[in-house]
Amino acid sequence: MCLHFLATGYLFFWVIIGVDPGPQRPSYPLRIILLLATLAFHAFFGLAIMSSDTIFAIDWWHALGYTDDAALLADQHVGGGIAWGAGELPVLFVTLAVVRQWITSEEREAKRYDRNAARTGDAELLAYNERLSILAARDRERDVERDVS
Repeated sequence: MCLHFLATGYLFFWVIIGVDPGPQRPSYPLRIILLLATLAFHAFFGLAIMSSDTIFAIDWWHALGYTDDAALLADQHVGGGIAWGAGELPVLFVTLAVVRQWITSEEREAKRYDRNAARTGDAELLAYNERLSILAARDRERDVERDVS
């Protein structure tokens, strides 16, 4: 069971914040939404355990010789709090790491665009402006033709 959770957690975080090559990663907004959903799940799970008035697997505990039901319920409530906190804190840190990655990726993209513009003499911008001036000239011609007729 521990290996299962370790492997799924590793794969989850590899997709979310991994820097190694891998499958196509979701966009940054989708990653943050996924992490927020994970936060909600951990909160729901932890609060459900904390607010339960029924001891989980009570027969198993009694078979082990633990018959103090009040202590078992108190331990279960503490376990729910630990599950909630232990799930929330790492996801919060990972969310901050995703936001940081998003900001740095935008900065890298801007630098890459600026280097390309400097290397090509802003050819892309000049082509875009040329296209806009052609469209504006065409619109002016249409306006003149409309006014004449």
